[in-house]
Order: sequence, then C-alpha cells, then structure tokens
Amino acid sequence: MKKIVLFISLIILLITPAHSQEATPTAIQSPAQIGPFGMNTYFTGLERIRNDGDEGAATLIAHGRNIGVAWAREELSWGNIERSGKGRWDWNPFDTRLREAHAAGYQIVGMLLTTPAWARVADCPERMARYAAAGVRTHDYWCPPADVQDFADYVYTVVKRYNGDGEDDAPGSPRVAAWQIGNEPNAWETWPGTPAEYAALLEVGYAAIKRADPTAIVATGGLYIFDGAWNDGIGHRDGLSFLADALNARPGAWQSFDVLAIHPYMPTVAPEDPSIQGAYSLWGRLSLARAWLDAQTALRGGAPRPIWISEVGWSTCSAEQPDCYVGPAMLSQRTPSPDWRLHLGAHALQAYSSHPTYAAARLAGFIGKTEEQQANYLVRTYGLALAFGIQHISWFQLEDKFEGTLQNFWEEAAIFRTRAEGYAPKAAAFAYHTLTQQLAGAHFVGFGVLHSFEHKPEELIAPARFHLRFHTDDKRIIDLLWRNADEERVLLPREPGTTPELVTRDGLIFAAPHDGDNLQLTIGEQPIYVRQSWPTALQLSAESLQWLVELDAAPRQSALSIANLGSGSLTWQAQSNQPWLQVNPSGGSTRQQVLALTADPRSLDLGLHEATLRITSNGGNKDLPVRLWVVAQVYHSYLPLVHKGQ
Repeated sequence: MKKIVLFISLIILLITPAHSQEATPTAIQSPAQIGPFGMNTYFTGLERIRNDGDEGAATLIAHGRNIGVAWAREELSWGNIERSGKGRWDWNPFDTRLREAHAAGYQIVGMLLTTPAWARVADCPERMARYAAAGVRTHDYWCPPADVQDFADYVYTVVKRYNGDGEDDAPGSPRVAAWQIGNEPNAWETWPGTPAEYAALLEVGYAAIKRADPTAIVATGGLYIFDGAWNDGIGHRDGLSFLADALNARPGAWQSFDVLAIHPYMPTVAPEDPSIQGAYSLWGRLSLARAWLDAQTALRGGAPRPIWISEVGWSTCSAEQPDCYVGPAMLSQRTPSPDWRLHLGAHALQAYSSHPTYAAARLAGFIGKTEEQQANYLVRTYGLALAFGIQHISWFQLEDKFEGTLQNFWEEAAIFRTRAEGYAPKAAAFAYHTLTQQLAGAHFVGFGVLHSFEHKPEELIAPARFHLRFHTDDKRIIDLLWRNADEERVLLPREPGTTPELVTRDGLIFAAPHDGDNLQLTIGEQPIYVRQSWPTALQLSAESLQWLVELDAAPRQSALSIANLGSGSLTWQAQSNQPWLQVNPSGGSTRQQVLALTADPRSLDLGLHEATLRITSNGGNKDLPVRLWVVAQVYHSYLPLVHKGQ
C-alpha cells in the first residue's frame, strides 16, 4: 500500500498546475551559496507564448518547483529584448515569466546572449556560410555584435532591471542572482566568432553586470569539454582550449568571470561507462576542467574559482521517432574520427531541411537512451558532480519549448513531455524529485566502504561499485549506491542505533533488510539511497527555572531552548499549568527552537509560587519545574569601586 500511496501522491504533485499569483516580493541579496539543483527551464522563451500560453507556462513553473528545482536557467535574449533598435526595449514576456518564477520560489540564472539584426557584424552572412557545406548551420542572431559597447549597454539595462533592489526594477522586482555571458561559444552554431571576440564580450559584459549589481555572480558561457584539445575543423572545439585562446588574446578577460561553466555532454554513453577511457568519463572531464582552471589560476593569479555544470543531459530520442535525429554535421565525422561518438555534444542538434537519410535515423536510434537510462544517468551524474565538488548543476532540460517542431535530437532530453502529451513526467522527473528530497541540504562527506571505482585516465573504466556518503542537516546519513555494470549483492555496515530505510530511485521507501549489524542490499545500474536515522529525542537547555521578583514587579522573561538529539524534525507542544507562566511559541516542528517564557507576578501574593511547563513531542515528554519567589524587596549587593590614585 505504501508503494501505491507514494506513486499517487507524486503523480498528483506533478500534474496539478499552480497558477502564478501576482506578487511583489521584497528585494533579496545574492545568495551566500549557489545550490546544486538547477534546471534549464526556458520559461521566458518567446516560443512558449504560442506553444504553451499562460496556462502551460504556469503548469511548467509549478512542475519544476514540485520536483525540487531551486534554480531556473533562463535566456534573456538581446535579439528579442532590443530587437527593434537601440534603446527600444521589449520586456514581454520576460517581466511576466521572471516575476512568476520568482514568486514560485525559484532563484534564477540569466543568460545574456544573441545579437539583434541592427547590432551584428557586417560579415554575418559569410560567417553563417563558412561550414554550411559540412552540415553546420547557424542562425544570424548568434553572430557577434559589431560594437561591444552596444552589448554592454544591453547587459547593464537588463541586469539593472532584474537586480531586485526595488529601484527601476521590473514589476514585482524579480531577482536574477547569477548571469552567464553567452552559451557554448566553442561551437560555431552558437558563436560564429573568434575566441578574441568572445573575450571582448566577457570583459565588457562583466563590467556592466558588476556596475548594475555588484553582488551578482558572473559565469562564463557554458563550454562543451572533451579532452582539452579536440577540434573537428568545422567549427567545434574543446571549450577549454577555446577559452585559453580567448584569455591569451585578451588577458583582462581572466578577471571577467567568477565561475567556470562547463557542459560535459556525453550522450552516447553512461557517465562512467565501462566501454570508455577514464579521461573521457564524467569524472575525467571534471578533473580536466579543475586541473585547467587551477593551472590558469597559478599562471594568471587570483583566488580559486568554482565550477558549474550549466548543461548536461541525455536524450531519449530513438529510431522509432520519425522527427528525432542528430544533425548532418555529426554524420560527416564518423569516417575520419574513430571515436566520433565521444565528441557528440550539444551541437548535435541541427534540423534537417529535408527528410533525413536512413543512416541518420539509425544513428539517432543508436545514441538515444531509454527513459530508464536517462533517469539512472541523471542521479549518477548529480552524485558524481556533488562528490567532485561541483557547486551547481543545471539539468538539460525541463520541457522542450519548441514542442518538437525543430525535429532535433536534443528535444527528447526533456524530463517532461510536451503540452500535446499533457506535460506527462518521464522517469527522470521522478528521479529528480527523489534526488532533491534526499540530498537537498546534504553534504558529501566521502566515499563509503563499498566504493571500488578508481579513476585511471589512461585506462578503460572497469565495472565498479559507487558508494557516496552524505550527511544531512537534520542528522541523517544518506548513502547513494549503484554499479556501472551488472548487479551485486552487498553488505553495508549499519550505524549503531539507527533505523535504516531503503529509498528507490523513484522515491519508494522500504525498511532496509538487515541482520543486525549489516544491511543486505542489491545494487545495480539503477541507483538506490540508504537512509539511516537516529530516534527522535527531546532535549531541554535547562532542568528547571526560577525567578526572584518584587511584589507587583513587571513581567520577567527567560529563554529555553528545545532541540532534537536524533534525526529529522521535532514536533512539539508546550503548555503551562499556571496562568502566570506563559510560553511563546507554544508549538511547532523544527530541529531546534528557542522559547520565550514569561512570568507575570502582578497578580500574585508574597511567597513561593510553582508551575510546571509540560513539553510533549514525538521525541518524548518532559516536565520543567518553574519557581517564582515574590518578595517585598530584592536587595542588591555591589562590589566597591577601587580608584587608583594619581
């Protein structure tokens, strides 16, 4: 019955739209720490106006929050906001959607990208045609600006409007706390420009952001990474080598980002697939990015910087879908490059101008993953990234804003289906929900005793166990376990005194089987969580309280702290048996709470008065004796002052 109840409750959560309320949130400051649970949401896309409408957008905003998405990654396209000419701003639908997302509880990462027609470089048509014969197609709005000052003016205006300070803000003062400059500039499809041109954009963009909002966080455009050197000769190259060239061309760009954002796409294989070399695995690519960033820091100076994954995902595109194929540029790489499958990144997306060939259909079916694999890889990717120390991960994507009309491979990376399909969740949506329920607020503390994976960059990855241990703020131990191949029966030592529970990838909860000292588990490619909790136990900061007051004196206050020594929240109520003793608050559910106890002697006679404060909770009950002496006069003794003579 527990299975059925959990599934039904989650499905109701996902399919019930919550229409956004008109709200005016107060201005907020940039968060002290960016959380890990992000999503490429695209609520502000113009395509959503015709494909989803207000009702559909509200449904998707609710769906994201319901599964635990905390950060929405949004495009604030220059080509749309200032499309009609310099200083002619169009804030529809950006104001509305950002206000709705902010009111729903999202923090927001904004992307500053594209170029309106009036601001583009004059040779944009030539750039668009450069690799067209090889199947690489780009739209004109991705061309660089002719004058970077126009870009800087756009950036300042947008950031000032969404800095949440209440001054010249969009209605409701929605807050965009973090910004990215461009997106995948190492791919010709999204940056038909040079590294030096991108570096110039970074410099002026960073300065404009910090001028409009000094507390904002600025990240690079997400860079597709592979091995630090890959270049296919038709406009695609490794993002780290691209950024290195940008920094060499304009050294000042090194001081023009706070965060390195990467896109470690590997859509043909699992994140730790046994068929690939360690260097090309997710852990290998994260290691490469960290080593590169540390080396640049040693060379150029400054403090260490965090790494974000601003896009990663797997498509469930299959050969059975007539409109779901990878782009022709990818097919051309199969013959000259024996490891072509590993090079596929976000640029494997171009639509065909005519019906695709059978070879293309077979390719799409070959690299597309099942919905089960997509869900498994989502959890495993998050686990590995958190263990590595990645600060923020934004999954690609919530739902396809194009509703399948682009007919490309990446539309099926969405974890919710299209509006025509009722925004139905895929398995990955349930997996994301469980992930955020288990690990939101948790801290990675190390690899567990069952962990057998070893990163060896030059060798093929071996079949291995992955055991990641997390501690939560409410005093639980969470173990995330899986294998990258096959299944295995294992014994996990049980923490003494805990109650162990097994949580499936999709959120079903069972009592974990054990023989007393060890938990008996079966682990495979579908990740599981083992949650160990200590019994709830009420603790008070004092065993008794007492006051000495004069007759008719003003009420006296004292603080009492209650806490849970075990796991989870303490649900409690406090009640006094005497009217002269009051407690505030008188109930709640929390890990720790400070109570204000007020004794009012004004209606009491001289003498000793006693009361009992009874606290009942799910962690036990306690009676706190309280004594109040009412006397005619309270005598105070003072130490004499001693003055040192001159």
